Amino acid sequence: MPIPKPTSTEKQSDFMQRCMSDEKMKSEYPEDQRAAICYDAYRTNLEGQRVSFDYDGTLSTERGKKRAEGLILNGAVVYIISARDSVDGMLGTADKLGIPHSRVYAVGSNEAKIQKIKDLNISIHYDNNTDVVNALDGVGRLF
Repeated sequence: MPIPKPTSTEKQSDFMQRCMSDEKMKSEYPEDQRAAICYDAYRTNLEGQRVSFDYDGTLSTERGKKRAEGLILNGAVVYIISARDSVDGMLGTADKLGIPHSRVYAVGSNEAKIQKIKDLNISIHYDNNTDVVNALDGVGRLF
């Protein structure tokens, strides 16, 4: 029986609600088993997926940090990719989130940021700049 799959933009709570209420899942599994299967499907879908965040106005916010924490807990490999000229102001946040310094990039411009996201084969990039999001052909998510 096919288990529902989360979409790349779906929050865990939204997916869990959709998965738990799936009629085929309800007819096949009791609630506790359904919950375990749905949670595992969500976690596995993010396992190893590369997700990046712009820093200023995105990961620098509490909402951004919470989103990154959730993704990391669910197995995503998180990067910080900023148009800043230096990583210095971003490393403290990276340390708090457990993001290795080797996955923190200050590339100097939005054009270079877009190219770095493509070069790293990022699946999802969160940014507060509409132009950057639009240039990423479905990978960018407006934050």
